[in-house]
Amino acid sequence: MAISDHDSNLQIWRDVTSNFISTFCGDMFSFALGLMLLHATGLSLSFGLSLMIMPIITLLGLVPVGNLVDHYPRKPIMVISLTGRIGALIIYALVLNSFHGTGKILPTVCFLIINYLSVNVSTTAYTAAVKELVNPGHIQRLKALTQSGVSFAAIFSNVAAASLFVILGFNAFIWFQLGAHLIALLLLLSMKFHEELVANHSESPQLGQLAQFKQGLTYLLSHPFLKSIIFIACFINFIFAVLTIGLPFLIVHHLHAGAMTLAILNACWAVGMLVGNLLISMMREIKHLASMLTISFLTLSVSLTGLGVLLSLSSDRLTLQLLGGTCQLIIGLALAFINTPFSVYQQKTIPSRLLGRVSSTQLALNTASVPLGSLVYSFIFQIFPSGSVFTISGVVLTIFAILTIPTFMGIKMPSGVVSDN
Repeated sequence: MAISDHDSNLQIWRDVTSNFISTFCGDMFSFALGLMLLHATGLSLSFGLSLMIMPIITLLGLVPVGNLVDHYPRKPIMVISLTGRIGALIIYALVLNSFHGTGKILPTVCFLIINYLSVNVSTTAYTAAVKELVNPGHIQRLKALTQSGVSFAAIFSNVAAASLFVILGFNAFIWFQLGAHLIALLLLLSMKFHEELVANHSESPQLGQLAQFKQGLTYLLSHPFLKSIIFIACFINFIFAVLTIGLPFLIVHHLHAGAMTLAILNACWAVGMLVGNLLISMMREIKHLASMLTISFLTLSVSLTGLGVLLSLSSDRLTLQLLGGTCQLIIGLALAFINTPFSVYQQKTIPSRLLGRVSSTQLALNTASVPLGSLVYSFIFQIFPSGSVFTISGVVLTIFAILTIPTFMGIKMPSGVVSDN
């Protein structure tokens, strides 16, 4: 039985609500966790623990997580994963105050390992289960609105966390996070997963872990567009470390434009992502995928170049806020029109029985490229703290775009979803 439009809209509402609450409280918790560790230990790695642990867990889970998701029902996997995260958070809350100073790092690392393992499993299972939640005509809307909720949460979460941390302390954020997890669990339990519409996952896998993983990798390598776009995404993630590493360094320490300027620029990026995904959610089903990706990719690279020129020529606070904010807004818009349409394409073209393994591979590659880019740009900005690093990065990205765009010029968005048979 096909999923009705009414049921699809109801599923979208539950999913967007769950993602917004989870992201908002999760981002606040992560920010407060960094502040707590910084105050307790005085170590600069306080805000970097997550960036260190998450890629390692994602890479270690590359083979088993994708196999697990593709061979067993996705809803029970997500319920068990979220329940495990709730249990880990409760244990962390109970034992944290037994440690002092740098000793707090030990329970925090243990908690983050379990937390990111759960996040990895849940994210992969959710990505693979989209076709079980809504009908093909609502995949684009679901993806766009979910990303809109995540972007909206990102705009305010750090500001709210910084304000509430001073008033309430870290323990309050544990309760916020626990409440968010419980709400997400209730919403997850209320959602209907139409497993009968996709391949049967109940049979135990007959092949070994590596053989199962190889099936997904073989599928990925046999589709040039998927292979090309994942490579492009990894390169963009690598280059965009120039923003996460370089922007705070240049704005606050080199140009002395203040933390408020940095906050405005980051907020403009999130607003761009929000507006872009809201526009996608209101659009008719995307058909000309290649044209949209081409325009967005070139816009992204040119905007990054423009931001670099601005940072090289001006240190005026208002100019940076207005023109820099505009560049960041356009960058956010362009990213939305790259990420969401490609995510929809994946859902429509990759068989559900392989989505877990393909998604797990993509997640691992994307996650690994972020810390690699962070290391490279940290080294570059220590030696050469200049806006010209942004300009050069933008030019490199533009050249890369011109070279790779021909690889997907003939790609169109399918009208329906591929069969698992």
